[in-house]
Amino acid sequence: MYLNSFYFGMYAAFEVGVGVLKAINLNYGENVLSREATILLSLCIIETLRIVFGRKSSLSDRGWQATASVILTLPSLAIVIYLCCFQTFVLKLEILLSALMIILQGTELVYASIFICTMCRPVTYT
Repeated sequence: MYLNSFYFGMYAAFEVGVGVLKAINLNYGENVLSREATILLSLCIIETLRIVFGRKSSLSDRGWQATASVILTLPSLAIVIYLCCFQTFVLKLEILLSALMIILQGTELVYASIFICTMCRPVTYT
């Protein structure tokens, strides 16, 4: 979670900058530019909520925040895959950075799932 919070800030700034560059230099259809900007804005909101819930759950040992973080990983992952593969114009650098983001989110999904499983176990005293 810690590494992805810094990487997401860089990734979001890069995507916004590239989006502005594409809007200036490339010809988009009627609503394509606004749709892709809305998708990028929703990624920023979802990913920010996911990171906040993930950090709070690791600090306070609350299972519901970790579960919310895992659930929010799925739409965030879908949006990153859209930005990587299905955007109108995709740069090679976007593919590379999106692939790294997908790997980080997948790794966090695995570790968060393990964390949730350990939170759900009953406490045993010996």
